[in-house]
Amino acid sequence: MTNPTRLQLYHFAASGNCRAVRLVLAEKGLAFTRVEIDVTRGDNRTPAFLALNPRGKVPVLVDNSPMGEVVLAEVSVINEYLDEAFPLPALMPAGAAARARVRALVHLFDTELSPTVGPLIIEQLLRPAGQRRAEFIAERQAATRALLQRLIGMVDREGPFLAGSYSLADPLYTPLLSVMESCGVALEEFAPLTRWLAAVQARPSYAASAS
Repeated sequence: MTNPTRLQLYHFAASGNCRAVRLVLAEKGLAFTRVEIDVTRGDNRTPAFLALNPRGKVPVLVDNSPMGEVVLAEVSVINEYLDEAFPLPALMPAGAAARARVRALVHLFDTELSPTVGPLIIEQLLRPAGQRRAEFIAERQAATRALLQRLIGMVDREGPFLAGSYSLADPLYTPLLSVMESCGVALEEFAPLTRWLAAVQARPSYAASAS
């Protein structure tokens, strides 16, 4: 178990990207210090936080490693760093083709799914009911369904997880896809994802990362 003073995670508990990092930390059994950043109060715009990440975004990971302090932002970068800095259990497969599959899944999330679904989550779950834009929600739901259809075409058919065995792709998708029902997109429309979600929710890291 890593000394909890070595790793600090600056996070907003309700953020899906922050939970994705907590999932990896839980999978690897890594202790860490939580630094709460309440974005609703503007904690992410303070000079102290902007010194860590000038973009003012959570999560941020600080690793006081034996080789010197490492400060990282962006969920995919943080998670890949954790997998390389703390290699057991490995969250990337051994073969080049399998690793490329994981990176393709991560790329789809980072470049298309997250930018599409993020605004849908804000509109559907965070805005007061009377302020929600029905046409915007419908457009985002349709775009989300199209991306999920592409995703199931990439899912491994031999294992329960996105790339077969549990990998860096799974914690990235877990927070977002676990709220799809609340956003009006039923995962039952995408049977492989329903089975996948049940598999990730059965892992101890799912409960451990919840808050």
